[in-house]
Amino acid sequence: MASSLSFLATTASPLHHHRSRHSRKASRAPTHFYPSASGAGTNATNASAYDNGGGKESILKLDRRNVLLGTLGGLYGAAALGRENTAVASPVVPPDLSKCKTANAGSETEPIWVECCPPYTDNSKIVDYKFPTSSTPLRTRKPAHLLDADDLAKYKEAYKLMRALDPNDPWSLEQQAKVHCQYCNEAYDQVGYDVPVQVHFNWIFLPWHRYYIHFHEKILGKLIGDETFALPFWNWDSPDGMTIPTSFKDTTSSLYDEKRNPANLTKVLDYQYSLTNYENPYTDDELKTKNLYQMSRTFRESLPLPELFLGDPVRAGEEASAGKTMGRIEAIHNAAHQFVGLPDSPYRDMGNFYSAGYDPLFYCHHSNVDRMWHIYRQKRGNKVDFNDKDWLNSSFIFYDENKQLVKVKVEDCLNPQKLRYTYEDVELPWADSSIKKKQKAKAKPRSRVSLVQVSEFGPDPRPLDSTIRALVQRPKKSRTKSEKEDEVEVLVIDGIEIAHNGPVNFEVYVAVPYGGNFVGPDLGESAGSFVKLPHSHIRKKGDAEKKKYSLKLGISSLLEDIDAEGAEKLVVSLVPKDGEVNIGGIHIDLIKTDWTA
Repeated sequence: MASSLSFLATTASPLHHHRSRHSRKASRAPTHFYPSASGAGTNATNASAYDNGGGKESILKLDRRNVLLGTLGGLYGAAALGRENTAVASPVVPPDLSKCKTANAGSETEPIWVECCPPYTDNSKIVDYKFPTSSTPLRTRKPAHLLDADDLAKYKEAYKLMRALDPNDPWSLEQQAKVHCQYCNEAYDQVGYDVPVQVHFNWIFLPWHRYYIHFHEKILGKLIGDETFALPFWNWDSPDGMTIPTSFKDTTSSLYDEKRNPANLTKVLDYQYSLTNYENPYTDDELKTKNLYQMSRTFRESLPLPELFLGDPVRAGEEASAGKTMGRIEAIHNAAHQFVGLPDSPYRDMGNFYSAGYDPLFYCHHSNVDRMWHIYRQKRGNKVDFNDKDWLNSSFIFYDENKQLVKVKVEDCLNPQKLRYTYEDVELPWADSSIKKKQKAKAKPRSRVSLVQVSEFGPDPRPLDSTIRALVQRPKKSRTKSEKEDEVEVLVIDGIEIAHNGPVNFEVYVAVPYGGNFVGPDLGESAGSFVKLPHSHIRKKGDAEKKKYSLKLGISSLLEDIDAEGAEKLVVSLVPKDGEVNIGGIHIDLIKTDWTA
């Protein structure tokens, strides 16, 4: 068994991961998720475990890598924590509760000052969280659109009781929503730094929200006296679940929120939805297939490199917006937020960080975001995402179901079984290899087109006020299979400068040029999107509003899909949708993966 676990033995930098060249023969990842009693989601071990039940090969197959899917859930802690990277700064720690500030959900010129500080202010009352024992009943989260009558009745009753609490009660929906405002609208500074605490746009996005949803779920269960109560998940990664679940549309229900976009209540969610310049040329079925293809691409490109899925590192004293890249799953998450929330400023409720938690659908949405991380970790054999003590030791505080302030660490939430919940097994249609073929079949045949010459981006920033098309040099063409497994090809959009607090959205496409530096009207293949919810960084009068971000998109599998392996240069197109943005530059890097033998 020791040799089977040897791939956990390599310490990796979070930005330039290293792997051994001695990898294993691949197994194929099935398209179902199977919760196991041991804590890790396991995959089927019968004869169909290596296909999707219909003989089709999964597109999530990882060549030469036996990642022992689902067998390591109970082993990750001891195996990883003894080999942490020591060349690091320091982890993000809980804020000083007595120094909470009024948050700004607007801008300097149009401020929306929000009082979202909690009713508790004493850090001395914080204790380490006592995790539930193995005898605690396991909570099973189910798809919201498939809840039976009994589960739905409990769900509605729990929110009815939560809504009825005094607004100052930390269990109330009011205070639960304010938790998100505190940590997303920068009501706190990091201890010892003039830098805000921000849980978005970086690698603590998923673990912080996992704990947030966990304690919210436990409080709801406590209110109805049912420790087996589990939040359902909005199953937007399945065609049947891509619309807002019916149970949230009953105006007499505690699940209803009046501050949702009425135009989208019955529409299919688009993972690339934008607020102001949105056009949907697809039928519902076409849009569902497009979504599945994007989810497939999200997993295929990010499995070898966690920062592409979870986001860039942020350490104590660093600002989350300072050139950081959000993970690809966060961009899809953001699009869903904007799809549900009100379309006009200040974009309540789901449409803005400060108010998102007032809508019960927010927690159902994040239950599925958390599920995506759980599946992602399964596909990687439950390997630690970042073997970095600054990530593993990052800590947060929450008010738990026993009315106690508790401290938790990232390292303790990697296995949902430790928190005593799991997810009901449902199909993963985006893991079907035929999805790519169906999507590609929609492309129109090429005809004679007028070609124009395209040049490199250049050294100076450029406003994204119309589509930017730039010629970008690849670090290396015609890479071997082994080279692709060692290094991920990553498209980087640098210096994304945002000069306002409104929504921001642009799409990124990749194509092969004609004759070296000519392009036609076809933008090529979608590589992903940059999607940012309305959000202000103005914390006091006189602060500069402009902030710079970056965007990283894995393109290794994309280049295979468009037969671009031999291309020396690519044409990258940035298509503006929402907001005023400047772009600093475009380049392609090769980044070491963290796969190890």
